[in-house]
Amino acid sequence: MDKQPTAFATESIKQNNEENTKKKEFVNCKHLEFEWSLNKIIDHTKYSKEKELGPPIILSNENKTSTRHERVQGDEFPPIRILSSQPITFANKEETIEWSVLINCTHGFVEVGIYLPELDTTYFLKGFKNEAQIEKGRESIKTLEFGEKISTGDKITISLEQQQQQQQQNNNNTIKMNIFKNDKQLGIPFNDIPSTSKIYPMIGLNDNGDQISIV
Repeated sequence: MDKQPTAFATESIKQNNEENTKKKEFVNCKHLEFEWSLNKIIDHTKYSKEKELGPPIILSNENKTSTRHERVQGDEFPPIRILSSQPITFANKEETIEWSVLINCTHGFVEVGIYLPELDTTYFLKGFKNEAQIEKGRESIKTLEFGEKISTGDKITISLEQQQQQQQQNNNNTIKMNIFKNDKQLGIPFNDIPSTSKIYPMIGLNDNGDQISIV
């Protein structure tokens, strides 16, 4: 007569199956290595054209740390955004790409997300409240209730996963963004990001001393 597995053995099998499932989920997950670029700053403040005042962002730590530099008193809003030096490249249609940043210092108004230059569109998590936004140019802004506010010491991870749109004749992919805070999943604020544009990791720094590092 066959012996039934004990409760301990059953739990062990369950744990092994869960671990194997997790491994399968992350087989095609790539951790993105990149750095910030001073040549890719988006500055819409009133001092944006006054180059003699110096750069609004200072890079350090081999260009992995960005620090907001207040050029003159009142040089604050809107947040100045800086992009990665190179766009994201997916190796295949199944690959998921993720990266993490550490909020070394925030006065409340930092941003973490991506920028699509061909569409002049930004998808990002806002720092001072539980909101995410889609910003198209400077005129169209869509705000979603999402996530949690960002504080100093938080680690934010962004994961981009491709989705095949079988019903479309051109068979283009869209991309969904999954966001984690301190390794806790906050959810998916955007699930229809077009893949037809280049995509750059982006952060926004508002106040003097705001600082974010790639980790």
